[in-house]
Amino acid sequence: MRSVNIKRTLLILFATAVVTVMLICVGLAIFALLTSERVNVKLPQNSSFVAICPLQFVNGGLMLAGACVSGNLTVVEFRAVGDELALNFTLYDREGGTYKKGAEWPRFMTPLEKEPEYRELVKRLRVNASIYLVDNGMQEAGGGDSVCGMPRLLRYLMMEHTALVVDNKTLIVVVTFRAWRTNQLITSGSAVEYVEKQLRPYREFVHQEHLRDVEEDLKSYFKR
Repeated sequence: MRSVNIKRTLLILFATAVVTVMLICVGLAIFALLTSERVNVKLPQNSSFVAICPLQFVNGGLMLAGACVSGNLTVVEFRAVGDELALNFTLYDREGGTYKKGAEWPRFMTPLEKEPEYRELVKRLRVNASIYLVDNGMQEAGGGDSVCGMPRLLRYLMMEHTALVVDNKTLIVVVTFRAWRTNQLITSGSAVEYVEKQLRPYREFVHQEHLRDVEEDLKSYFKR
């Protein structure tokens, strides 16, 4: 009988410890959610940038004719020579761009009107110019911590870029940047799964904003 009582006591103590730990974790999670917005993490301002860079012919290909800076956007390198294509830029000191070689990129850059997403845009521009799509891509990054082993996503950044060459004379790089404070405790699944499912609307929102930015920047360029 004594051994039964000891076992029962141990079970009660164990259950109490588990409940206590759970309550502590819940308390910490609630406290973290309530106080996280007070943490002074300054996010870059939502913004759109356009860099217009003169090009020059070098060794039978195109390269930057000089430095190209627009606010926090800096085009570090552009090179389309032989079987090489390189585009590198920084926004808020975050690197973006692409590097491709040989068969990985079209020898002749894609005419913008042949890209489905840009076809209507080109029609609306109504300009007599050769516009080629060099590169388009989106980059994402998140920041957070964990509470009792559960990941917490505090903020998320997205930036999409499009690089165009106009009449083999000018490189236009458009970058759309958006940042959110999410403050989301992920109680099931992984952070990657959460981002893929829950932030998909954000991704589409940024993409549509970016397409509008590209159109407006091209209109401004051709009005100069």
